[in-house]
Amino acid sequence: MDARTQTSFIAALLCVALAASVLLRTQRQRAHWLFGILALNTGLWYVSTFMLGVVGRVPFWERFNLICAVLLPLSAVRFFGVMVPWQTGSTRFIGRASVVAAVVLLGAMLTPFYDHAIVVTGLLLYVIVFLTLALRYLYKLGSETTSRLEGARLRYIALVGGLGGLFTLIEYLPYVGLDIPPVGTILILVFLYALSQSITHYRLIDLYELAGRLGVLTALAFMLALMLWLMRLVSGEQLFLHVVVSAFVVLILFDPVRTRVQQWISQVFFHERFELEQTVLALRRSLTHILDVDELGAALMNGLDASPRFTQGAFYLLEPDALTFVARHYFGPPPPERIDMAPARPLLDRLAATGTAVLENTERELEECRQRGDDREAETLHDVAVILRTVQASVCLGVRGEGGHLYGLLTVRDDRLRDAFSREEVQLLAGLATQVAITFENSELYQQMKEKDRLAALGEMAAGLAHEIRNPLGSIKASAQYLSEADRSPEDRREFLDIIVDEVDRLNRVVSSFLDYARPPHTDPQPIHVNAAVQRTLQLLRPECDAADVTLHVTIDEGLPQVRIDIEHLRQVLINLVQNALQAMGSGGDIFVETRTQDRFRIGGGAHQWVQISVRDTGPGIASGLLANVFVPFVTTKQQGTGLGLAISQRIVSESGGRIDVRSRQGFGTTFVVLLPAEEPDSSFEILESDRGAERSSEPESTSPRLEAAEP
Repeated sequence: MDARTQTSFIAALLCVALAASVLLRTQRQRAHWLFGILALNTGLWYVSTFMLGVVGRVPFWERFNLICAVLLPLSAVRFFGVMVPWQTGSTRFIGRASVVAAVVLLGAMLTPFYDHAIVVTGLLLYVIVFLTLALRYLYKLGSETTSRLEGARLRYIALVGGLGGLFTLIEYLPYVGLDIPPVGTILILVFLYALSQSITHYRLIDLYELAGRLGVLTALAFMLALMLWLMRLVSGEQLFLHVVVSAFVVLILFDPVRTRVQQWISQVFFHERFELEQTVLALRRSLTHILDVDELGAALMNGLDASPRFTQGAFYLLEPDALTFVARHYFGPPPPERIDMAPARPLLDRLAATGTAVLENTERELEECRQRGDDREAETLHDVAVILRTVQASVCLGVRGEGGHLYGLLTVRDDRLRDAFSREEVQLLAGLATQVAITFENSELYQQMKEKDRLAALGEMAAGLAHEIRNPLGSIKASAQYLSEADRSPEDRREFLDIIVDEVDRLNRVVSSFLDYARPPHTDPQPIHVNAAVQRTLQLLRPECDAADVTLHVTIDEGLPQVRIDIEHLRQVLINLVQNALQAMGSGGDIFVETRTQDRFRIGGGAHQWVQISVRDTGPGIASGLLANVFVPFVTTKQQGTGLGLAISQRIVSESGGRIDVRSRQGFGTTFVVLLPAEEPDSSFEILESDRGAERSSEPESTSPRLEAAEP
């Protein structure tokens, strides 16, 4: 028994099983019956092929095989035709002509000339012409329908039927003397299974994944068959070792082949679904880095607007009173600005039950309820449909947290098509809504943490401010009490009055520094040349350095790009850092000021230039235990300092998109490094944390802060 005969027997059994799987369903429609006839007809054709291989060229089985070959295209044409009504005279003519041609060929099969070349050629032409016309019409209707789902379904059936027809023609080639391996048999069974799934699942459930799996299995099956054939061709016989080696190779190649084949099938046959997947995936990745609600809504709407699958959308958030949803962001035609909770209760109940609400599904369920006479459920569905139309949504999704709390609504629509989104695509959008809810909760937690940090910082500042004010107040009180005594000399009175004035000036400096730190800065950021600002500032500081016997060394990078910052604020930062270095060294030493460029890597690839300003001294350094307090307001080790210089410098640099790093080791001095992003239009200044760590690790000194900045 040859391979074709064995394959035909197995194929006959599988065709009968496919027919039974469809015909045994509880709810059968005409499409199910016609598919069952098609599958049974295919099974009978394989039965006759099997019998011809077993008993030889017996006239009965030859005629029976040819009769099944005639009925097979006719049943296929009828099956494809029932998917949509024949709407024109030409299509009705094709259906009638296929019956007439089948009758003529069947009559020829009953004559002694059933195996004549003319009859066989007519059979091949009959198969080609009528299958091509039926599938072409089916595909055309799928392209012209207003329903995206129905169109995808019809095109899918047409493509699968076309491939099945092509491999059916391969099975007819032995009639004209071309004996080939039974490859077509395997593929016909695969495509019959795909067709059975397409009619038993109206909304194409899992067809996206099914097509990928079928493509992967087909590719791997052919790879296995090819390797076995090559090994047999080389060795001259089939060995068990060949099967083991081939299976091992297939297992190794399974993952890369699966990825490539599924991606290719998605891009070619399910381009719109593939594109939506990529859009949702990119959005979910981008939303994970957002901690601001307004930025969240803007990024969400911009991402959906960039996809051709949507014509409009809106992002609603629940107001604090929990009675109204307000549209924060949208694209396309303006949606209703507010959605009141009470009128929208039917929609919200549906979202609570299912998580999503789809207008087309709701309308379909409404029609089914009316047919069943379920008036109560029909009334609810009618209210849901009315609300969806009011908010201009084809799909509405609840933005719901893990605890079930509803934060808002996400609505999308494609007004160009009906049934624009399949159930799998709605589930993709539901996953996006879940990510939005997670991001929303993260943003709330972040705001709570910021508020806690703000209150903690405010408490520390208040404690520091109270300490700074208490000391001069004590001196003022003691001086005033001393002056209240009548027997004080004029010299003593003048001395204590001077103390009072000095302490009042000290209080004024403390309060002024506090206000400088607390009030919003009045900035005028402009692109500036850093080198010019550095040189001008150091000219002002050089006399002070000379007086302290400190040598000021300056190294300038002439190719330095511009940065966007208020020039006076940059000068204030430099004065703070240089005066810190002077006060740390006391008298004698060196201060090194250097400017240069530095390339920093963006997340996702690419590099961006940053400007680095470093101030290094040869002082005693800073104790490692003081690291945590380097930029804390009012923390100082100096008698006359306020502890706000470094805090103010850090805020100035941070508001310009940069940062300050501190490197120090006791006995080896301290280095402050100011990093500012170079001016670049429409650039993003994102820095990898690993890059920051690499920069720190490149320094020989250990990181440790200095406590005090000089007064600006």
